[in-house]
Amino acid sequence: MKTKLLINLIMTGLLTVSMAAPVYAESEAETRNLFKAAGQKQTAKDFKPAPDKIKTNFGTLKFEGGAFPDEASTQRIYDELDLQRATQAYMDFLPSLSLYGIVKSQVRDFKFKSSSDFAVMADFMKPSENYLTGNDVTVYAFATLDLKVDGATVMEIPAGMYGNANDAVFKYLTDFGPTGPDKGKGGKYLFLPPGYKGKVPQGYFVIHSAGYRIWAMMRGFGEVGNGDQAVNWFKERLKVYPLESGPRDTTVVNGSGMGANTLFPEDASAFTMLNEIIQYEPAELFSAEQLGRLASLGLEKGKPFNPDARMTGILDQAAKQGVAMSRAIVYASRDKEINYWSNRHWEKMFVRNTEFVNNGHSDIDARTLWHYQAICVSPNLLSTTAGVGTAYLTSFRDKEGDYLLGDNTYRLTVPANPPVKRFWAVTAYDPMSRSLLDSGGNITVSSTRGVDTNPDGSVDIYFGQKAPKGMEKNFIKTDPKKGFFVVFRFYGPLKGYIEKTWTLNDFELMK
Repeated sequence: MKTKLLINLIMTGLLTVSMAAPVYAESEAETRNLFKAAGQKQTAKDFKPAPDKIKTNFGTLKFEGGAFPDEASTQRIYDELDLQRATQAYMDFLPSLSLYGIVKSQVRDFKFKSSSDFAVMADFMKPSENYLTGNDVTVYAFATLDLKVDGATVMEIPAGMYGNANDAVFKYLTDFGPTGPDKGKGGKYLFLPPGYKGKVPQGYFVIHSAGYRIWAMMRGFGEVGNGDQAVNWFKERLKVYPLESGPRDTTVVNGSGMGANTLFPEDASAFTMLNEIIQYEPAELFSAEQLGRLASLGLEKGKPFNPDARMTGILDQAAKQGVAMSRAIVYASRDKEINYWSNRHWEKMFVRNTEFVNNGHSDIDARTLWHYQAICVSPNLLSTTAGVGTAYLTSFRDKEGDYLLGDNTYRLTVPANPPVKRFWAVTAYDPMSRSLLDSGGNITVSSTRGVDTNPDGSVDIYFGQKAPKGMEKNFIKTDPKKGFFVVFRFYGPLKGYIEKTWTLNDFELMK
């Protein structure tokens, strides 16, 4: 099989050749003065209409009298038009669907009664809680805020937290901790709903939200501990309550192993979920173009959403096509900047930035790449300052460019002195759910859990069905019935990572 690296090189060459003329044409178009260069004179006879028979991938379309679509063609056209619009809507709204899937799951599966309740992954996240590329090496605390229910809402954040809050369309609102306004000392954050007219008191870090629902995530280290200690630690220190009423009763649950489904659907029910979002959130949260696309599918704010059998089938196919496209964007990226090191198969999760913009336009494939496989958006997830924030890399392929498959055995050699201030970890994930791999064995190797090192300081990590003798600490068990991918996490990445003077090796297939 051709390596992905070779494919990228070939595609880069082809793109270079094919793009040469358009680049020149665009440059000329930018300076063209039509009063001096409008071209040769034309008449009505120079117009070249599309033919009255058009071949497409959804059938041959026929037009009577030159342009009137016949009955069969009309049906085909509208079926395809609805399918294309629905497919694009599914992908455009992935961030909103993802955020809503999380907050709805936490209320439903962890039995939250109000925004004052929250869950702590006190015994670490398990495969039974399918958060997109969540890790099982840090203690998470999750909270769901609803500014439509509670109005202005206060979060009292303990000192030493690492985390962030995102709004209903998964837009970044704020960080907590050393990279947030509290600078690691903790403090009171005040989240204000859209159109808030009340008085803003002193002594708060004030955050204005364009939407109502907010998801807040925090990671605890060190003194937080595990199990009951972690639950009690957060219960004593983390508070969420309406500004108007002040503190109220809090229920804290240990979410580890409780089971939860936070993922957005990959069938027609995604559009039912999307309708719930559109009906609840302010219309101003979305663009007129986005809302217009949904309205053409029968999904409009203030109106019932009752798709008939035809439309339900189209929406189901659209979701599946959206998934197929998202899988290609994530697992077979064609972005020329996807590889972190040009001679390795380690890929970026944020391609260029965490705002998903590129040269002044929306970086829509980069947005899909992140939101189909991950959650939380914060500029500090793409650290450029030594020792601050985090950095993530993914690998889907081995040294030869072949996908990682669970019935194979691989070795990953981590060179000596990984450039991290805190620690590093590598975790295996299920490519279908993009969540923790449920292999029945260990799925994470981390410097926090003790690893066996080679004489030169490097670390060999093995992936497969059985650990080599004496390498149990350095072994990740895979599922022989499916593929897997990994995320390598750098907590507090140092210059060696940021400046790329330290290079992570590719997976080697053991034969």
